[in-house]
Amino acid sequence: MQSSSQIVTTNKPTFVLEYACPVWHSGLTVTQSNLLESVQKRAIRIVYPDADNQTSLIVAGIDTLRERRELLTEKFFKRQVLTSSSLLHNLLPDRRDNVITSSLRNAKPFYSFRTRTNRFRKSFLPYCLDNYT
Repeated sequence: MQSSSQIVTTNKPTFVLEYACPVWHSGLTVTQSNLLESVQKRAIRIVYPDADNQTSLIVAGIDTLRERRELLTEKFFKRQVLTSSSLLHNLLPDRRDNVITSSLRNAKPFYSFRTRTNRFRKSFLPYCLDNYT
C-alpha cells in the first residue's frame, strides 16, 4: 500500500507533464521527451531510492510518460476526432473508397495529408492518421 506522500510524489508531476499532451506529443524531439522522462525518474527516485527506474515504475504501477502520452493521444483521437458527431471530424481528409482499400494489404481508411514540412507531418492529425487508423 502506498502512502499519501508516495501517491502525491508519483502522480502530481504526471498530471502537470501530461496537460494537453495530444496537442504537443507528436512534435516532441527525442531530447525533449527525455527531459520529460527525467522529471518522472527524479520523482520516482525520491519515493523508491533503492530501486532502479524500471523496477520502481512496476512497483508503483505506473507507465513511462511516453507510454502515457501515446495512450492519451490515441484515446483522444479515437473518441474526439474519429466520431462523426465530433466538431473536429471535419478536419480529417476524405475517406478512401472501400472497394480500393479492401484489396490492399495495409489499407488506411483515410487519404494521407500532403505535407511539405516535417513540422506539419509531425503535427496532431497527420501523426494520428499514420499511427492510429
